[in-house]
Amino acid sequence: GQDSRSAWESAVSRSDRQQARLFVSSSFKSLLLLAIAPGFAGRMSAMGVDRSQMVSSFQEITGWQNVEQCVNCLEVHGWDLDHAVQTALAAHEEGGGRGAGAMEEERAEEAPRGLMGLLASVLGVGSRNRAGRNETEAQRFVDRFNLEHGDVHPTAQTGTFREAVDAAKREFKFLVVYLHSPYHQDTPEFLRDTLCTQVLKDFIDDNFLFWMGSLVDSEAFNVSMLLRASAFPYVAVITTTIDNQTTVCDAHEGLVGREDLMNWLMNIMETQGPQLVAQRVEAEERAMDRRIREEQDLAFQQSLLEDQLREREAEERRKREEEERERSFREEEEAKAAVERAKEEAARNEAARLRRKEDKKEMFAEPEPTGEGVSLIVVKLPDGSRLQRRFRYSDKVQAIYDFLDAFADIEFEHFDIATNMPKVVYSDRSVSIEEAGLKPQ
Repeated sequence: GQDSRSAWESAVSRSDRQQARLFVSSSFKSLLLLAIAPGFAGRMSAMGVDRSQMVSSFQEITGWQNVEQCVNCLEVHGWDLDHAVQTALAAHEEGGGRGAGAMEEERAEEAPRGLMGLLASVLGVGSRNRAGRNETEAQRFVDRFNLEHGDVHPTAQTGTFREAVDAAKREFKFLVVYLHSPYHQDTPEFLRDTLCTQVLKDFIDDNFLFWMGSLVDSEAFNVSMLLRASAFPYVAVITTTIDNQTTVCDAHEGLVGREDLMNWLMNIMETQGPQLVAQRVEAEERAMDRRIREEQDLAFQQSLLEDQLREREAEERRKREEEERERSFREEEEAKAAVERAKEEAARNEAARLRRKEDKKEMFAEPEPTGEGVSLIVVKLPDGSRLQRRFRYSDKVQAIYDFLDAFADIEFEHFDIATNMPKVVYSDRSVSIEEAGLKPQ
């Protein structure tokens, strides 16, 4: 209402105060706290009533309390209220439902920590974002940028802002951050004469890592608020301190020519580059020390493994030798036992043979030489000696074998008797002497 507009204009006119409590909205009945920055009252007065009402509507819909942030967001989106609200709500969702007012309070609380605290907040927001969505958003913006402005620009990191910061930290390089404001009046000139030139592309690609984002996208918009970007085009340089903290080296806001931007970047390299060199050298020394320790540990482990292998081989060799000695001893003992058994067996056999001889001697009663049916058998032994005996025709050939077994000293256990002329082997011991033809002698 009119009373609310009067209260607004009264609060804006008191530019010497840093904060002013404003009106209670008749539609939402909510108390709004506006942070009025120096020089901001003039911008509000120049906006006119319609844009002031647009700022009020934007505040009521989004819940943002900082008027300067509301105006920046609307300006970035060309005073398209719907588009600005969509981006603000998306940023609200990406920020975990905190809203711009809550983020501003967080930044106020983090202020004593300086730029390192600020960058920690930036990285904190990045860590709460969904990585897959951010990557798609960044890649989508780069693709859209290439279609609209060509691909002659510094090679951009297509991951999230946090991933770009981590990459710069790993590679010990400065990270150049460009926040793209598509509706800003100076953006076309900056792109044409500065950013999208081959000279700047080669210079940044050779010396820096580069990340860019559009303020109409939620991640880049969050980064712009956390980096407190108030004028565009916006370029910042981020690095890592000697104590491994991430900080903003410097930021350039507003239109800048290519030569001035390159001089500004070279000045940062000259003044703060040695710090990165020192960090790189220190990291390389740490890496070298780590490699040396790893190599020493590896050599120690290898030596220990070789010692264990040698000990295991020596133990196995001792076991084999012991087993070989035991086997040899067993074989010797078994051989001795076999010899003893053979001797015993031979003795038993000899004793049995002698007993058989004696038994057979008692069995044989030689018939009278003048009796009928008697045949004289003469046997020539292997040693050349001769044995003779009379047998009855009815005696079996086996009787001749039994006679030789009893009276002849023959070493062979199995043998046959035969005649020379004619050559006949008498192996059938069951026939009689007469049937075998061994008569009369």
